[in-house]
Amino acid sequence: MDNSFIDIVGVSKSFGGVTAVDDISLSVRQGEFFSLLGPSGCGKTTLLRILGGLETPGSGTVRIDGQDITDMPAHLRPTNMVFQNYAIFPHLN
Repeated sequence: MDNSFIDIVGVSKSFGGVTAVDDISLSVRQGEFFSLLGPSGCGKTTLLRILGGLETPGSGTVRIDGQDITDMPAHLRPTNMVFQNYAIFPHLN
């Protein structure tokens, strides 16, 4: 029985001719503590933006609790993101 809560399978993303994420697959079980670490420019932020629906993968699938959310709009996903700077509505006060 597969008890993974987040499944990222074969996800890739390129910007122009630059590959930011290349065939990443990982699973995180419910209740598991997970950390994404790596050097600057290795694709951490791109992968998190794909998980949150702020970027669309060029290939692969993203599932949360068994539901394919690869093409689901960001506002309908069961995810949240806290930005380092004001990034969503900079024109509002």
